[in-house]
Amino acid sequence: MSSDSDDDDVPLCSLAKRSRTTEEPITEERQTEPSTSSSAPIISRPSAVPFVDPTVPNNEKYIWRNRHNPRDQLEWQENQGPRYPQTPVYYFDCMFGDGVIDLLVTYTNIYATQKNKVGNVTSSEMKCFLGILLYSGYIVVPRRYMYWDKSSDTDFSIVYNAMSRDRFTFIMTHLHCCDNTQIATESDKFAKMRPLFNMLNEIFLNMAPLEEVYSIDEAMVPYYGGHSCKQFIRGKPIRWGYKFWVGATRLGYVLWFDPYQGHAAIIPSVYRQLGLGAGVVLRFADYLQFRHPDAPFHLFFDNFFSSVPLFHELTKRGLKATGTIREDRTKKCPLPSNKEFKKTERGTFKYKSSQPGHILVCKWNDNSVVTVASNSETIEPLHKAKRFSQQQKKYILIDQPAIIKSYNQNMGGVDRSDQNIGLYRTSVRGKKWYFSLFSHCLDMAIHNAWQLYKSNGGEYDHLLFRRTVARGILETHKKSEKRGPCPTPRTYRETSRYDKIDHLIEYNDSQLRCWLCKKNTNFTCQKCKIYLHPKSCFVTYHTPT
Repeated sequence: MSSDSDDDDVPLCSLAKRSRTTEEPITEERQTEPSTSSSAPIISRPSAVPFVDPTVPNNEKYIWRNRHNPRDQLEWQENQGPRYPQTPVYYFDCMFGDGVIDLLVTYTNIYATQKNKVGNVTSSEMKCFLGILLYSGYIVVPRRYMYWDKSSDTDFSIVYNAMSRDRFTFIMTHLHCCDNTQIATESDKFAKMRPLFNMLNEIFLNMAPLEEVYSIDEAMVPYYGGHSCKQFIRGKPIRWGYKFWVGATRLGYVLWFDPYQGHAAIIPSVYRQLGLGAGVVLRFADYLQFRHPDAPFHLFFDNFFSSVPLFHELTKRGLKATGTIREDRTKKCPLPSNKEFKKTERGTFKYKSSQPGHILVCKWNDNSVVTVASNSETIEPLHKAKRFSQQQKKYILIDQPAIIKSYNQNMGGVDRSDQNIGLYRTSVRGKKWYFSLFSHCLDMAIHNAWQLYKSNGGEYDHLLFRRTVARGILETHKKSEKRGPCPTPRTYRETSRYDKIDHLIEYNDSQLRCWLCKKNTNFTCQKCKIYLHPKSCFVTYHTPT
């Protein structure tokens, strides 16, 4: 790992194992400096309108002192009522309920009419369509049409009993969530999906558990077609696709998401002086404070978003914030450079606190140099981190500041949601550029429903929860009229047709048409399970041409 500013890109939770180091005295100037808790005003205000403090512009000069900030007196008060677990389908309906279904049904039928097709898609059919997509997340086949195949190795009766193959294809072809005649794609490249995005963001926020800690990070939605917003990020588990800005709880519940469509489009003009990353964090802060103006939320983010002016602005809004920060964004904080600090022993840390803003910047040497900033966390109490020493060939304990430990514990919410969604991601793929976005919204909804189910005392794991929801939808909303599966394909038992083993003629009381000549017969092949005339047709069928 190089010792320049890119050293801060290393996630703290994945740093390699380290050796024992010495600690730096942390009481150097504590007796001579007064407490900073009373001199740092916290302004709490609703953020329905974006706001950036004009008194501290981006080029403000900060005075750094060798002290850390005491913890704020305003601590989080968590007040949750009794928990009443419901069925998995109930929680999914909370996320992808009748409002979303009506939106999809309405605009799907409108789009079909614009294509001179008679849609008449009903809510039950749309729910069956969603159930098949959920089913494809844990039962994956190479081709979509195999879900309706009657072969012995692909007999998915729950699918073809709920919806026919042609009806599924029709809904998938005409699936829409907006009116194409009333969208402006020039200002919003995701205008086709924007009504669904806005509705789900509102639902996710209203149903979210009220917590103190939230993390902001980027997530990738896999997509391999052509689109101007498709990204390539080297080193990511998903390298090709759409990039989303995501805000989530510590356990991975997604509260807010928004696709990235360029530097200028994502940031309001009032936030542009702080940069792209800071603009994303402030938009999420507006999103949280619009519902809970006075709640002291604590935001965690990595060095892509962090800057000292951003921490100062969040302090003005009454929000706590902690994140890694790049060396060139610390406003000339007088700490040793990463190149020099890497020569110190592992576990060594140094810190400074800014004036104004009382922003703590701590640099810690573990396997690599990591710089973390916060407007609420402290150095004390010191913790011990277990690392493996190559010199001593054993595990040792090194000092770890409290700000580092807090970041490690609370930063991984978005990564956890990505991991859970990726385990059973919808496998059906479409030709429309927005179908992967729709599938990802469905996967986020089922993931959030599972998070709510677990927080209310549910015992199902993610797979069993998804299976229960898919089965419940397909069994409840399937067509009422009696219908059978697709006809037996012509390639039925093609692999064992000519093996000349155990093909015996068997008599049945009932008559059906012969497989070859289509005339009625009472005889079947005991192995192939098809009707054949015992003389000519039986021999012809089992003889290679």
